[in-house]
Amino acid sequence: MTVFKGYFLIIKRNLFTILMYIGIFVGVTAMIQLSYSSGGVKDGFSAAKINVAILDRDGGELSSMLGKLMEEQQNLVEIEDEEQVIQEKLFYGDVEYVLVIPQGVEERLTKGENAVQSMTVPDSISAYYVEEQVNSALNEVRICLTSGLSMEKSCEIVYDAVMRPANVELIDVNGNNGTRESYNSFFSYMPYAFLGAAIMSMSLVIMEFKKKDIRRRVQSCAVPFFKQNAALVAVFALVGTAVWGICMVLQVLMYHGGIFKSPHAGLYLLNSGVMMVVSLSLAFLTGILSSSSTMLSALNNIITLGLCFLGGVFVPLEMLGGTVGKVSQFLPTYWYSKINGILGDYSVISSELQKTISSGVLIQLLFAAACFAVALALKKVQLQEKS
Repeated sequence: MTVFKGYFLIIKRNLFTILMYIGIFVGVTAMIQLSYSSGGVKDGFSAAKINVAILDRDGGELSSMLGKLMEEQQNLVEIEDEEQVIQEKLFYGDVEYVLVIPQGVEERLTKGENAVQSMTVPDSISAYYVEEQVNSALNEVRICLTSGLSMEKSCEIVYDAVMRPANVELIDVNGNNGTRESYNSFFSYMPYAFLGAAIMSMSLVIMEFKKKDIRRRVQSCAVPFFKQNAALVAVFALVGTAVWGICMVLQVLMYHGGIFKSPHAGLYLLNSGVMMVVSLSLAFLTGILSSSSTMLSALNNIITLGLCFLGGVFVPLEMLGGTVGKVSQFLPTYWYSKINGILGDYSVISSELQKTISSGVLIQLLFAAACFAVALALKKVQLQEKS
């Protein structure tokens, strides 16, 4: 009991650190949710428009059709057909794309030559999409002309085809109209709170009892070594359960029931609980490796931010391609994010998805076991050191 109180006293001294990481986690999650709700798309997809200018030097059927398409799809801006004026408008951002339709554009198109010219703001992605719209329309007109249709009829067909609205139906695979519930995002960022709170609190316990004087007193006291380790495990379990419990209560309050409204509540609890075990194992290993608070802080930043960025917590898993994506599959945060994504995307978990979830949980537990094993081996070496 004395050893347990000693461990717990150190935890109490670092209670602010635990609460700080939980507070940062909640603050980041709340800001992201707020940005989605205020600036997100509520009534479906809506294409963005940019400022476009058209310099029509031909005045024929084709140029008229292109002008009507740009008027419907973009924001048309009138400018003078002078090179200096065009450059100024592009430089100051008054227009982002200038379409130049030269005289004889229809003849150039039928010969397979570059029918139109364009000037854009350098490295503008939006202008690139406008360029694709223009080229697509011209290619469709060329196909119609090849089929024997007149220029007037070809332009009419292409304009009607482009402006015809498409019927889009979202497949509701998760029962939420194709979107994830808000509490799923809360769980997405949870590893950051778990890792930061665990490492910056529990590692300090290990570091304190690793000091020579304290280590000698503990080794020479009447408390058996087994009970000392049992007290350490109890403190780790108590703090881990407390941090995990606080986060569970917060998500219930923030989302009016949160995951307990979901059919996957048990899997959410399991995945987050296993992530807490991983965090505690890393905290144990970090405490063994650290020799000062400065070193601990550095290791905490490397481990917490590294795992969160590479494991899909801060960056979506879909963006982790190539070598980074393959390396990330060895990290516990990758499988935590993978499982969390499945729970958010599917209302019914198929047998194949169940296997993925089981594998993800097992990999996280194996990672935690490996960290504990390495930490115990290092601790044994440190206890055997002379002096």
